[in-house]
Amino acid sequence: MATLPNTPDPEPEETEEPTVAAELEADDESAVDGDPERDGEAAGDASAETGSDGAIERQITTLIDERVAEIERDIETLEAELEELDNFARISLGERYSQRIEQNVSELSDSLTGFAERNFQKLNSVDGRVDEMSLMLAAVLEALDEEDIDVDLSEVRRMQEAGVVEQSPAERLEAASRGD
Repeated sequence: MATLPNTPDPEPEETEEPTVAAELEADDESAVDGDPERDGEAAGDASAETGSDGAIERQITTLIDERVAEIERDIETLEAELEELDNFARISLGERYSQRIEQNVSELSDSLTGFAERNFQKLNSVDGRVDEMSLMLAAVLEALDEEDIDVDLSEVRRMQEAGVVEQSPAERLEAASRGD
């Protein structure tokens, strides 16, 4: 931040811990004051300053190590949570896939059941008509027999022997169109 001329400097921000420079300045000020008790210790302060730098470095290293350990614990926790989330996602996807397959099988089953029911109804209808026609033919033949009218069934027997009755409707139509 640029200061304008004739403006006082803003107050410096306070930090949580005093800096190394601030501690050294405080030590220097006390030595400059000319304190008689401190004069004798001035020679010992030189060796203490070297020791205090090592202590500060140890404190800084300790603080960094503590913070790194905390971050590593956080990372391990996040990795565990991520793995749990990943497992949940896999299970969830597997369940959804399984449910989709079950739904498709259910729809196919319903479709096949409906198809079978419709065909069963048609078969019952055809079977009922065949029974009705058989009864009608039996009644006609019986009525003809009572009137002493001979019915030539040789054509029917010939068709049975030729396999016409066993042929499909399309095959019978083709045989009739050829004149067989």
